Amino acid sequence: MSEKEGFSAGLPSWIRQISFPKRVQRYLFGYAVFLFACWLTWFYYLQPAWAQERLYDASLAALNDKEQSFGANIRPVFTDMIHLKSLDWLEMSTVAKMISKLLDKVKFVKGKDHLILAGDMVSKGPDSRGVVDLAMELGADAVRGNWEDRTLLAYDSLVAKVHPLPGPQEDPNTKEDFLDEESFSHGDYKDRAMAKELDKRHIKWLQNCPVILKVGGISGFNGGSEIVVVHAGLAPGIDLDRQDPFLVMNMRSIDVMTRVPSEDRKGEPWEKLWNHHQSHTHPASQRQTVIYGHDSKTGLNIKKYSKGLDSGCVKGGELTAFVVDQNGKNKIVSVKCQKNK
Repeated sequence: MSEKEGFSAGLPSWIRQISFPKRVQRYLFGYAVFLFACWLTWFYYLQPAWAQERLYDASLAALNDKEQSFGANIRPVFTDMIHLKSLDWLEMSTVAKMISKLLDKVKFVKGKDHLILAGDMVSKGPDSRGVVDLAMELGADAVRGNWEDRTLLAYDSLVAKVHPLPGPQEDPNTKEDFLDEESFSHGDYKDRAMAKELDKRHIKWLQNCPVILKVGGISGFNGGSEIVVVHAGLAPGIDLDRQDPFLVMNMRSIDVMTRVPSEDRKGEPWEKLWNHHQSHTHPASQRQTVIYGHDSKTGLNIKKYSKGLDSGCVKGGELTAFVVDQNGKNKIVSVKCQKNK
């Protein structure tokens, strides 16, 4: 045995192990990869999620100040719309021009199954009359969305005894952005044309569509939570009968600290705050699952307590149904759509 070998033999085993450069390199490389993976996980996933959770918790704490929170003031009563309606258990879906094809795919049985439409029944496709006729024929229920609301407002102005002032000279086929979509700043010619296309029976059926449809609970569904159907969204922490109807038909985001909903996308997506609120403030049996449409830009958006079904059928995407059976089991069913020209 050489002098070097004899010296090495007298050293502790861990020192002898690190004296081999290749093994040291492998260990160091493995540790470096592990630490880098931990850093990436923290930086891109855990830290943002933790920060968001803290922000939502602060927002939830602000909601407890009833005198300062959105929805605390008295809401005016609108006599020309049904704000809230309750139903028994049902199956449900959203709507567009491919509704018949979708109903065939889910094996819909008239008289046994029940259909709920989440708005956008008119003005969003080439056959609004046909969609409303089909809904009426099937005995479907539906909620009032922003396009139904526009059409009904236009109808009211058409049958009003007073003569409206002439509007700006605008092409009724002009494509509008979301700001114009929710106001009549460029005239309501398109909505008046839609109102004129419908018969009185269509108008009456649409007028009976509530802004919020409370389906109730279905045994075995989502931990016992009840189902609520709206067109756009709900503000968390506010009773259904105190929700702002315009925002229920139009909201896309909520300011985190003021809790005020908006039809633009500058705040947090309303459904994120809704899911946080449901999971943090109510026992499972008292939670509410919202079924909605309206947001084709986001597309299909399925979360624990919110089910966004607008998957862009009019733009060539899909028409999607959320189907719930009598035992609470649920599934997503979609059909491909052709782009509406």
